[in-house]
Amino acid sequence: ERLGEGSMGSVWRAEHLTLGSEVAVKLLDESIARHSVALARFLREARSAASLKSIHVVQIHDFGVVGEIPYIAMELLRGETLGTRIRRQGKLGPAETALILTHVARAVAKAHDAGVVHRDLKPDNIYIVREDDEEFAKVLDFGVAKAGEGAFAATLTSAGKLLGTPAYMSAEQAAGSRSTDERTCGQWP
Repeated sequence: ERLGEGSMGSVWRAEHLTLGSEVAVKLLDESIARHSVALARFLREARSAASLKSIHVVQIHDFGVVGEIPYIAMELLRGETLGTRIRRQGKLGPAETALILTHVARAVAKAHDAGVVHRDLKPDNIYIVREDDEEFAKVLDFGVAKAGEGAFAATLTSAGKLLGTPAYMSAEQAAGSRSTDERTCGQWP
């Protein structure tokens, strides 16, 4: 079942055949997968998210290529994006806002500690899930993340090239600066 679609591909509900559990599978569009930079960025997304062990970051189970189509298998989340909640509910209360921001800050801090800058932090990349009587936020979509250290730190962005969502970019990111880091990882309009 298709769960969503973006500019780079689609996300599907699927069953992990070996484990028998439900997962979400993100597929990179076949036409985009032919470009080596796009394929490398997709792999970096999988590695970036998989390297972050946090309840507040979507967990990655697998990465691979079937035929010519790359995929990322990740935990299937049940709930809604923060963007959906804001559109549905309007203004959030102070306690709910504080809880969501605390969870997002924990995810972002974990990413920054690992040398990963998300670069597209926005309400539609924050997912609100419920477990028992608690709600918590998870950060999704490390597709344009900047990995500054480790084995997957290759430079995939040219100076002056914009990656991310303009309304949520810091001034440095909007200017196309290659020196974006945890101090310039985005802003809320």
